[in-house]
Amino acid sequence: MARISTLVDQLLTQVGDLWFLALIGSFFVMICEAAKPKPADGERQAAPQGLALLAMIMSLLTPLLLFLHAFATGSGALIAIMAAIGTVIIGSAIIGGLIKTVSPQVGRTLSSAAPVLAAPVFALTVYVTWASVADLANFVVGMFVR
Repeated sequence: MARISTLVDQLLTQVGDLWFLALIGSFFVMICEAAKPKPADGERQAAPQGLALLAMIMSLLTPLLLFLHAFATGSGALIAIMAAIGTVIIGSAIIGGLIKTVSPQVGRTLSSAAPVLAAPVFALTVYVTWASVADLANFVVGMFVR
């Protein structure tokens, strides 16, 4: 079995530098979202609306698009893809939770920055992944249409 570092090198060679940049951007956006502290006493937390809801949807779709692109490029390093994206998701949740616990005020600031950061990261992700994700979708649809 190949070493994980070899698989990661193979993955990065196949998906490209912009994919890795989008993955890092997604990591920071997820940290900002995870750092949102609980409402203070007497403070009411409304459901996300407008730009906040759109940013939440974009940040949920970003790792999925990154996964589909890495899978569609045929890198053959499925374990490296899962490890990279899983590490980003779990790591950002842990770091965001620590920020929320240690410094709620910093967490509020980061949380308010999440929608602003989510839009360019999602745009970069769509730019990087659109061709391979469209090819994969056409292949799947073609299997069922015949």
